[in-house]
Amino acid sequence: MRRSGFAGWGRAGISALLATGLLAGCVESGSRQIDTGQTSAARTTAYRENDVDRDLTHAMNRFGLDLYAEWAASQEIVQSNVMLSPAGLSMALSMLRAGAEGRTAEEMDRVLGLKADAEQLGEGQQVLRELLLAADPSVRTEIANSLWAREGFQLKPSFVERLEQSYEAQARALDFNSETAADTMNEWASLHTNGKIEQVIDPPIDPNTVLFLMNALYFKGSWMTPFDPALTKEKPFTTDEGERVRVPTMSQTGCYAYADEGDFQAIRLPYGTSGNFAMIAAVPHEDATLDSFKKKHLAEFPVWSARLAEQEGQVELPKFKLEDSMSLNDVLKSLGMESAFDPYEAQFGGIAKEAAGLFVSEVTQDTFIEVNEEGTEAAAVTVVALNESASLSDRPFEMQLNRPFFFAIMDRTTGLILFMGEVGNPAES
Repeated sequence: MRRSGFAGWGRAGISALLATGLLAGCVESGSRQIDTGQTSAARTTAYRENDVDRDLTHAMNRFGLDLYAEWAASQEIVQSNVMLSPAGLSMALSMLRAGAEGRTAEEMDRVLGLKADAEQLGEGQQVLRELLLAADPSVRTEIANSLWAREGFQLKPSFVERLEQSYEAQARALDFNSETAADTMNEWASLHTNGKIEQVIDPPIDPNTVLFLMNALYFKGSWMTPFDPALTKEKPFTTDEGERVRVPTMSQTGCYAYADEGDFQAIRLPYGTSGNFAMIAAVPHEDATLDSFKKKHLAEFPVWSARLAEQEGQVELPKFKLEDSMSLNDVLKSLGMESAFDPYEAQFGGIAKEAAGLFVSEVTQDTFIEVNEEGTEAAAVTVVALNESASLSDRPFEMQLNRPFFFAIMDRTTGLILFMGEVGNPAES
């Protein structure tokens, strides 16, 4: 599995920037504009902005922020660089939710913040996907979903049909015992991330695994105003540990959506011709830390990001490239999605004809991002693996002798009963 790393500099680098030289007004800066052209085939959709289920988008963002904070708090060893795709994970788990029932469905709804049933969720995800793909023809976005079933494992036609219709998921049966099965699924991941994520399934595949649900998300956008490479200089960057390292740092002066919130600064850097897509970056003031920022302000991201207002200024942003790989089982359980991972408690009757013992064995996400003078390329592949319990006969039992009971004391060698009796009231002698 790939581990994260920025070529030698610290976790704060993912959001580090310095905004200086701010003026009172916002005037034409003279920065050259990029002619992005059309990086991917133009997509159109009949959906409009008012078709978006705002409750769903707010829930997806809140889930991502909660999960990010929970994951960071649970790490015994702090990683310098971290990356997560909340949208990709939410889309993958929404496909899983289409087959969940009972307690498992209730837990998933609570963790994901959902207020709609599986059918309405699918419709909402379809609207989001189409609008994202058509948001800006000068920015390349790809969203792909798939499900891979072990040959002979019988999925419910209604489950497959829902995923094909609402998520445009490709459904395929595959011989998981084949030496090429993992390669086939890895090729799918690579194809839909422009080769940036090449391996998400490690062979050999667990013999108890019967189904994989996958989401691939790819983004490539040029800055609306690119950074001039001639202005990129080696400049110092101070890590969380106080170490000063020198990294290639881009610089630009212009008009930006910006805010100084007292103990941190934030900025919006748009992509493409429409500016629908943008990077929002935030950096704590020098007397604060990224950890304190996350604890105090991360949950309020929707609030302070909405306060960004046009202002003239200068921004410095390090170039960086990051690859990360996460197992999300523990953090999802800690958020309350517990029964889905329990072979005795999981309820996925909507997925297969014989769903007894079907449970989630692994949720992983692999991510990639590269930021340079031209723009940003990013990708994520989320994998949800479902296993079939080898045997439900070993289910842990619970026996409480808290009512009248019989007992016998016997010898195993001879089979002779030495004593027997019953207890109707242990309080009496």
